[in-house]
Amino acid sequence: MSTSKQEQEAIREKIRRLENRQKILLNRKADAERKARTHRLIERGAILESVFPEIVPMSGEQVKAFLTEKRDSRKGSG
Repeated sequence: MSTSKQEQEAIREKIRRLENRQKILLNRKADAERKARTHRLIERGAILESVFPEIVPMSGEQVKAFLTEKRDSRKGSG
C-alpha cells in the first residue's frame, strides 16, 4: 500500500505550510512578548521619574547608583 507521488507531494506541501504557519505564530508570540516588555519598562520608568524627579537628567549609571544608594540606606535603617 504505497502512496502515489502526487499524494507524497501533497503531504510535503502540507508539512511545509504547517511549518511556515508555526514560524509565523512563534514570531507573533515573540513580538507580543517584546511589546509587553517595552510597555512595562516604559511604565515603570515613568513611575520612577514621578517618584524621584531628580533622576530625570541623570545617566543610566547615575540612576543605578542612586537607586543602589537608596536600597542600601534602607537596609541600614531597617
